[in-house]
This record gives sequence, C-alpha cells and structure tokens, in this order.
Amino acid sequence: MTVCNVGFISAVPILPAVLVQTAILSLIMALTGFGCTMLLKDFKQFSLAYLVIAIFVATPVFLAANTSIKITWIGWRPFYQIYMGLKNAYLGTPVTTPIYYICSACGIATLFLLIQVVFRKEMGMEG
Repeated sequence: MTVCNVGFISAVPILPAVLVQTAILSLIMALTGFGCTMLLKDFKQFSLAYLVIAIFVATPVFLAANTSIKITWIGWRPFYQIYMGLKNAYLGTPVTTPIYYICSACGIATLFLLIQVVFRKEMGMEG
C-alpha cells in the first residue's frame, strides 16, 4: 500500500521504517483480536468488543490530526506513540529511541503471554 500511495521511488527509503511500525501495530491488533475471540462466546460480543477496542486504538489519529487543539494527556496513550511512529516513518523521520521499541516489545510479549494463559484455560475446559 505504501508503494501504491507514495510511489516506488519515494517508498524505497521509508519502506523499512514503515514496515517495522506496521508490524508493531499489526501484532498488537492481531493479539487483541485473538484474545477477544478466546474470551467472548459469540460473534456479536466479539464484534462489539473489537469495535470499541478499535475506536480506542484509533482515537489518537483523530485527536492528533487537529493541530489547533493541544491535548497534553494524549502523549501518555500507548497507541498515540505507535501512530506517531508510523506517521514519522512516512515523513522520513523514524523513531530512534530504544525505549519506544522496548516498550512495544514488552507490550506485545505481555499480550502474547495473556493470550497463552487464556488459550490454555480454554483448552483445559474443553479437554
């Protein structure tokens, strides 16, 4: 999609940083979705819960898009940092602070471990 949107020549220098940011966001959302499928019993519950989660995750995009409003607390939301990392990757200034990547890796690992606990509990109930 990046190559289609910005063109091949413009995408070559930014593509590695964009792919890293996309992988971080994709892993978080995939693990969240899998967790919702494990915890919720039917598709109606899943779709409602995942919609609420998606709105919570996407909120920083809409709040940060309006530059006339300064919201100081939004910087504390983890997804704000992820979306800003993706935005900066597109603008050619990738995130270079190791704290961001450490926090992202810890968040993904925590989600993975929580999903494993829920999955093993679910499998123990059935078998």
